[in-house]
Parts: sequence; C-alpha cells; structure tokens
Amino acid sequence: MIADVADYSEWKNNRRATAIIFSAMMVGLKLGLTIGSSLVAKILSVYGYIPGSENIQTEFAIQGTKMLISIYPAIPFLIGVSLLFFYEINKKMELQIESDLKARRN
Repeated sequence: MIADVADYSEWKNNRRATAIIFSAMMVGLKLGLTIGSSLVAKILSVYGYIPGSENIQTEFAIQGTKMLISIYPAIPFLIGVSLLFFYEINKKMELQIESDLKARRN
C-alpha cells in the first residue's frame, strides 16, 4: 500500500515523493510500537500485574493478561479495518494510475 500511495502522490502532484512517504511510514511504525509497548506496561500495572512472580498473580491480573492478548488488540485492528473503507485506491484506480504514469514517463 505504501508504494501505491507513492504512485498516487506522483500521479496527483506530478512529483515523486517516495522517500518522504516511506520515511513517514517508518516514523508512524516506530511511533506505533512506542505507544503500543507503553500501553502494555500501563495496562499491566492497572491490573496489578507483579513482574517476576509468574506463579503468584491475582485473578484480576490474570484477567487483565487475558484481555491484553484478546480484546485490547482487537480494538485497533477493528479501527484499522474501518479506516480501510475510506481508502480510495482500488484495483481499477491502481491500473489507471499505473498506465497514466507509464504514459507520462514515455
């Protein structure tokens, strides 16, 4: 999808911006990893998880751990799937962009 966005940008603006698009993607990825890992630590602390004591956890901490590997990851996944409904580049548009760019370059 990132390459499609780069092609779309060139198609719309008559200028190739691949480097900035891929850089923005990498910043977004690293930001997401940072926020995600800090949320995991925060959620574990809210549920009272005690690090280093795998055999002695409260029922609340065990419930939190179960939620952390089931329900909580489903929330951003469903948000991402919902946002895909607004993604404008479909197969037909991709082929149109490809042919227009090929004609423009020749």
